[in-house]
Formats: sequence, C-alpha cells, structure tokens
Amino acid sequence: MPDRKKLKQYAALLVDCVNLKEGQELIIRIAAEHAEFGRLLKELAYKEKAGKVTIVFEDEESTRLDYLYADEKKLSRVPESELLRQREEQAREVAYLNVISESADAFRRCDEDKCGRVRQARSRALKPVQDYTLKSQGQWCVGALPNRAWAKQVFPKIKDEDKAVEALYDAIFETVYMNKRGNPRKNWEKHGEILREHCRIMNEYRFAALHFTSGLGTDLLVPLAKGHIWGGGSEKASITGQWFDPNIPTEEIFTAPDCRKTEGKVVASLPLNHDGALIDHFSFEFHKGKVVNYKAGKGKKTLESILNADRGSVRLGEVALVPYDSAVSNTNLLFYNTLFDENAACHLALGACYPTTIEGGEALSDKELLKLGGNSSCMHVDFMFGTEDLSADGILPDGSEVPVFRKGNFVF
Repeated sequence: MPDRKKLKQYAALLVDCVNLKEGQELIIRIAAEHAEFGRLLKELAYKEKAGKVTIVFEDEESTRLDYLYADEKKLSRVPESELLRQREEQAREVAYLNVISESADAFRRCDEDKCGRVRQARSRALKPVQDYTLKSQGQWCVGALPNRAWAKQVFPKIKDEDKAVEALYDAIFETVYMNKRGNPRKNWEKHGEILREHCRIMNEYRFAALHFTSGLGTDLLVPLAKGHIWGGGSEKASITGQWFDPNIPTEEIFTAPDCRKTEGKVVASLPLNHDGALIDHFSFEFHKGKVVNYKAGKGKKTLESILNADRGSVRLGEVALVPYDSAVSNTNLLFYNTLFDENAACHLALGACYPTTIEGGEALSDKELLKLGGNSSCMHVDFMFGTEDLSADGILPDGSEVPVFRKGNFVF
C-alpha cells in the first residue's frame, strides 16, 4: 500500500474532479475491500461542503455468485424501485463518484451466454435513467483502485502479491500525473489544457470524416455526425452548471460518428474486459454503418451479446483520438481495464453516442439525434484499435485530406 499522504492526494484529486457545489449530495460507489479509502473520500467531500455523502459498497465476487446460481429471470429484472431511486437521486442533482476495482476473470466459470443475456436485459431496463450521465446533466467521475487479482494480471512476473498491488498503485498514480513534480491538481489541470487545445483544432477543421489505417489491417472510413463537437477533459453539467472531469485518467478527445455511414474494417489492438469477461483478437467489418461481420479469438459469445443488445449496438456511437505517446501508453502496461486501456490507444465505441458531442444534442430525442447521425442504444462499449503505426486523415467537405495522426500521434 502507498503511504497515506499519497492516498490522500489521490482521493483529493478524485473529489476535485467531481467539483461539488456547496450542499450538493455525493454518492460514492466503491469495492467493499476499499472501505477505508471510501471513508477518506467521504471525509474530503464533507470538507468540500458536501451536503450528504453516501457510500455504496460493491463486490465482484458476490456478483459472480449471482451469475453462477441466481435464477436468470430474477437476476435480469430491474425493479421499478431501482429506477425510481435513480430518478429521485437525479431530481436532487446528486453527483456520482465511481471507484472501480475490476479483474478480467471476475466471472470465471460463469455461463457466458447467461451473463450476456442478463447484462442486455438490465442495460435495456436502465436506459431511461442513462441521460443523466450520457448527456452530462449532472457531475460524475470514474477512477480506480487496485485489487490483488487485477494486480496479478497486470504484473504476472511479480510473485509477491503485495508488491504487485504496490506496482499497480504506482502505475495508476503515473497515469494521473501524480508522480510528476508539483501539485497533482495543477499537473492535472495542465494536462486538461492540452486536451482542450486538440479539441479546438479539430473543431476548427470541421472534418466530414476520418480515415484510419494501421499495420494490423484497419482500413476504416468514419464519417462524422452533422454538427459534431470534439470534447475532452472537463465537461459542464447542464443541470448543475458545474465543470467536472468524468474520467481519471483520460487522454482522449472524442466525438460522434455518423452511425449510418461507417465503412471498412477495424482490427482491435488490445483485449477488451467487458463486465468481467475478456474479449481478445477481434475485428469488425462495417457496411452502411452496421457491423456485417466480426471475429474473435476469445470471448466471442460476450461480443455477440453486445452486438445483439438492440438495433443501435451494431453501430458506432463514439470515435476517440488518443496519442500513442500518452501517460497511459508510456507505462507499457496492458491494464485489462477499459478505463485505462482506452486511454492508451485510439478507440471506438459500439452503441450510444454522447449527445453532448452534437450541437444541441442534449435537447434532442433519439429520433432527432439519428437524423444528424447520432446513435442510440442501451450499450456503450469502447474498444481499442490505436497502434504505434496508426495513421488518420481528416477529410474536409470538399474531399481534400489533412493529416491528423502519423505513427500513432497527432501531427499538430
């Protein structure tokens, strides 16, 4: 374990990223094994004038037992009381802080088909309360803490579990610029300025599409939604008016593709840990915006459960640019965790777009978003395709091309 000073700095950074209003409620979701860190977050939030702080403890092993033994219909059902609770929280303008602690084999020996069906059913049922985060109506933030199983996956050569956990803590601190000299919050803010500058440049170009190629076999044309906006780093909550950082770490700038028009092939460059199931060596072929063919060396059933979730889950909702030379990528680690791995490489997302990445999108219905190219779905699943040799060209409305990425990095 790192010393308490380092943990307190990390906890303070997470609370700062939520950016609570005075008197605002905060709900912290955190693994039960990290109860002490949860209490530290709670204390710091109160010192930031939070009105009420609630901790919800989670446990992957308990969820695994549900998947192993619970009746599938009962496990898939989302009680009306759960939807009501979330609606009431959102009406109170609650902020959310999720501190995840996952492992890629969390649901070992579970029926992959059953897990997929349960995830689909619950995602569909919870779609009515997704706008609070998808449309950034209130503040939310996702960070992470190690656990032993996850640390052993990331550092298989370190036999001492305690040392592996310490190494993962250090890697996490590296990705959020805490190992640099100076104040961690100021380091993070300076990083945010770089992201905003990349957004400014991309928004000025107003590209009609992006064309990606890589040595893995990716050759993909991604037209962009009409009125698309590039975002990255901080966002402004439309209801509370507060600026917040939704992900820590983050290295991406992202926008909405036109879900009706993607063409070509994309090959994943990193495995995907989807809700405790690992998908690896996979690729997609798109035609008229839809996945028409796919392959997976591992986790094909889990991949199928994503694609079969609803009509929008076979189309893209996000395209994100991440330099190969980033704080996450430069750790030279495979984290087996999307929060980190998506910030080591350019990525795409199957499923819902973020309405905030389309001009006026927060006020549009799903049908209105679709007219502009924005996708709607109960799913939003990121997968990585960026490589050291990735090239990306921006295509202007007149058909001319502008280099955006060469050798995995921005050209500007």
